[in-house]
Amino acid sequence: MVSPSSSQLGAALIFMTGRNCDRYVKRAIASIAEQTLDAVHILFIDDASTDETASIAQAELTRLFPDKHTLISNELQYGKARNAWEHLRPRAGKTDFIAVVDADDQLISPTILERMRQFYIAGHDVVWTNYATDSGFIGGNKALDPNVPPRRQGWKTSHFFSFRAELLLTVPVEYFQNSQGEWLKAACDIALAMPILDQTRRYKFIPENAYRYTATNPASHHNMDPNSRGLNSTIQQSSAKEVFSKTPLPLLRPLVASSGIAQKSETMQPSKQSQPIALANKSLAWDELTSKTLIERHPSLLKAIVFAGEAQLAPLQILGLSELLLAYGGDAKILHIGATRSALVLAALTEGSGRSLTFMSTSAPEADELTHRLALCGFSDVEVVQTPLVTHTLGKIEGAFPDVQVLKAEQSFNFILADLSPSLPEGSALVSLPALAERFSREGFVFGLIGVSRDVEEQALSSWKANGTGLKFCSNAIGGSGLLVSAGR
Repeated sequence: MVSPSSSQLGAALIFMTGRNCDRYVKRAIASIAEQTLDAVHILFIDDASTDETASIAQAELTRLFPDKHTLISNELQYGKARNAWEHLRPRAGKTDFIAVVDADDQLISPTILERMRQFYIAGHDVVWTNYATDSGFIGGNKALDPNVPPRRQGWKTSHFFSFRAELLLTVPVEYFQNSQGEWLKAACDIALAMPILDQTRRYKFIPENAYRYTATNPASHHNMDPNSRGLNSTIQQSSAKEVFSKTPLPLLRPLVASSGIAQKSETMQPSKQSQPIALANKSLAWDELTSKTLIERHPSLLKAIVFAGEAQLAPLQILGLSELLLAYGGDAKILHIGATRSALVLAALTEGSGRSLTFMSTSAPEADELTHRLALCGFSDVEVVQTPLVTHTLGKIEGAFPDVQVLKAEQSFNFILADLSPSLPEGSALVSLPALAERFSREGFVFGLIGVSRDVEEQALSSWKANGTGLKFCSNAIGGSGLLVSAGR
């Protein structure tokens, strides 16, 4: 059920979700009404409450935010991740920035939204503060170092978190889901924040306790789990680990010299203030040069990018694959496992070369979708094979990987790429090398692993070195990411 609301959402859209929090919701809404910023719209999601949350919220929103609110009452419990995808994302194009306030929490500083707005006007893309709990605990939010990818810096941007709204429009649905394609039920704030942070380095941390987190709510995850660690329940910890391990989205908005928004982390020295700008400009310049080189070398690559979906490979990653294929010339026999994005890229890189190209998909829908995308690009001289997942072991490690026994008995490959995001669980990475071993060409091969976190890459590298002989390893060798394994020529 959706109550009538204004189509003009104002400068700030407040994303407020709650379930069975009728004792808190009145104060949460009032704290937004006390803000000095008037151009605010509240998107309130009642997530299938069984108490009076919806009716109290409706009364307060009507009283304090007439024509500046939208109230949605879910008939079934969605969770914040699904609510962000289905209810927040469609409205992201109607506002300047989005701020996340839970329905059992509240804002402390009455000027914080106005100050955040000024930072967005100045060119920042993500603005956050610190927080205090209702039991007196002070949060540990901090500034992020723009020189370091955000997924390597831990969780420093919890409450009070806001971001430029347009960045949500480029986040694929799988970033709100687990590896089985199910909606995340915990660590949803992290799931929302990380793909936003991936896309920009234009950060601003306000070192102020501007948000009150209600840690004593008995319905919170950490209060219902006897094994919680502080404010983190067991399911929150496991979900957070999975969120952090997802492949980062491409960096779209690096720091630029003209922006004047280079933010120093707490460990950066004043003399290095210009360093992140220089690094960002170099990265942007390389992307531009790389893209031009690739299109000149592989004209059909643009079609592959158009039909590959939203989570695409970076230009330097594609150039790395192109260089590896050039080294093999026309003798490359190629096997691909995993994500559609790199499958279409490989098809474009090998189009018209006469090279053998085989794709493995783990389900009929995945195989059908890949076949359709290849047809849209005009790539026809390829083989798509559907194969089930089977369990493999490497020492004490156990994981699932596509069954290569489905392939023709005589088939072997000298160029293999496994892109395990998002179609396969990251545990597959650890057993991928032994699972493919019988299909490697005896004359030599190159095996590339991409689409997994650095932690998983390091685990795989350590295990493979301990269990394999005659192999050569190279980390971060595919456009600054991934793991390469080679043998023979």
